[in-house]
Amino acid sequence: MIHFLSVPVVGVQVEVFSVLLVSALIMMALLYVNAQIKKADPYKKPSGVVLLATIYVEFIWNLTKDNMGKKAAKQYAPYVGMLAMFMLISNLSGLFGLSQPTANYSVTLTLALITFFLIQYTVYRTNGLKQFFHRFFEPHPLFFIMNVFGVIAPLISLSLRLFGNITSGTIMMGLLYSFTGFISELIIPFIGKFDFLGVVIAPIFHAYFDVFAGLIQTYIFIMLTTILIGVELPKEE
Repeated sequence: MIHFLSVPVVGVQVEVFSVLLVSALIMMALLYVNAQIKKADPYKKPSGVVLLATIYVEFIWNLTKDNMGKKAAKQYAPYVGMLAMFMLISNLSGLFGLSQPTANYSVTLTLALITFFLIQYTVYRTNGLKQFFHRFFEPHPLFFIMNVFGVIAPLISLSLRLFGNITSGTIMMGLLYSFTGFISELIIPFIGKFDFLGVVIAPIFHAYFDVFAGLIQTYIFIMLTTILIGVELPKEE
């Protein structure tokens, strides 16, 4: 007889639900913006959601075009735009009590892997299969190990930078709430566990660790993505 209770239960990381929720929010937002654009009058100045979408698309297009060229931007701008949107919402999700997806290394590694494979694909498409492998032995076969680390370095750098900054911010805020909760209970013990100091002090630190750091890390990631892919593309005339 099989005892089902003896079968180990595989736990699901809480960030999985955050990823699904962020993805669902992005999908709903895109559908809403798409509906608003269809209803907008093309002969009038955009306003509201349409204006915000126009500014965002123009920003992503200019960033991609400046680092990759106009021709390549047509192919890569949609990826860069979706990457920035997912990362930005993920980084800011901690403000709403969610477990930030980008505070999980498996998520940041996955995002970095997509960029990494795009870089390798660009190298192959630009230089061919022979040069793709020959670069590991330049300028001398003795440099093989160094060249391998040089190829892998962007993957490690992109994933760890994002993970480290978001995780450190989460840890710092957790320590801050523990400290303000302890001090609040000492000052006014009869109110119990109410952290009145945290309510006053925490928003200042949230503005830095969640909003500012989230924006900066998103910008750095997409900027490096466009640059690292752009340097492997053939030069446009």
